[in-house]
Amino acid sequence: MRLQDPPLSTLAIQPPPIALIRRAESGTRFDHAVRVGRLHRIRSGVYVDTDGWEALPPWSRYLARIHAFAMKSPHSVFMHESAAALWGLPTLGMPYHLHARAKRSGGSRRTGDIQWHHTSDEPDVVVEPGIAATSPSDTIVDLARTHHPVIARAAADALVRRSGMSPDVLLATNDERLSRRGRAAARWPLATATPLAETALESASLCVIEWLGFERPELQVEFEIGGGSIVRSDCYWRSADVIGEADGRAKYSLNGAGPEQQVWAEKRREDALRRQVRGIARWAWDDVRRPEKLRDVLRTAGVAEVRPARRDLLRTLPSHL
Repeated sequence: MRLQDPPLSTLAIQPPPIALIRRAESGTRFDHAVRVGRLHRIRSGVYVDTDGWEALPPWSRYLARIHAFAMKSPHSVFMHESAAALWGLPTLGMPYHLHARAKRSGGSRRTGDIQWHHTSDEPDVVVEPGIAATSPSDTIVDLARTHHPVIARAAADALVRRSGMSPDVLLATNDERLSRRGRAAARWPLATATPLAETALESASLCVIEWLGFERPELQVEFEIGGGSIVRSDCYWRSADVIGEADGRAKYSLNGAGPEQQVWAEKRREDALRRQVRGIARWAWDDVRRPEKLRDVLRTAGVAEVRPARRDLLRTLPSHL
């Protein structure tokens, strides 16, 4: 008997991040708005406000394109990165193609910006008015079977954090599929998923730290920095007495403080932490994309390398972040 996804009240398909306008629904001024650039076409017959579109980050534009395609093809079932985007899960590498399920007679193929997927298994599908996507657990398993493990791990961490789902649900979904293709490769990102990674950067960092051969850190360890203030570290290597911070975000409320106050508060926070531990290692996305930089950061801080590096995974990593 298959373990179940969490109640959908804990997750929701994300609505369009911008109003989508059908040409057929527009008034007589529509053509003029297009000519002067006030409306931007994102799919045949589907437009958005140009200023609003330009203000959207890339991942929100991708989500808007998914909903625009659903307007034109409402019976499509979205999968892979497209389903992940609909569930609000991170999609690393700024995906371009939309992913949808192909009819059995059509097979897997690509037409324009649509990648159609044929599968021998019947994934669970969640249907809402005007849009449908594979269930959260099936979506993660699809990513784990077909993509670099860093992509699946980031999405899996986000899912178990937001929903309370156990990684056992993901492993069961993977093992119960009829198709064996990708089953073994999927197990590592599914089994190691953790709710303690709070951002996609933290998830990717944990992957790279392990593949570089470093000791696995403890996550979200609390430190008291005086005056009753408690802060949590992204990573902590107890044997080396070293804190690791992915992107150096301060984990405390600044109560609306301005940039100067934030910088000063962060300096005081780090000074207080340095009085309690032997070292603090900080890194950002660029260090994760170039693993040799993160390796140097951790070596300098005194973190131990305890296993051989996974050069196969590290070599292919940059193209996926």
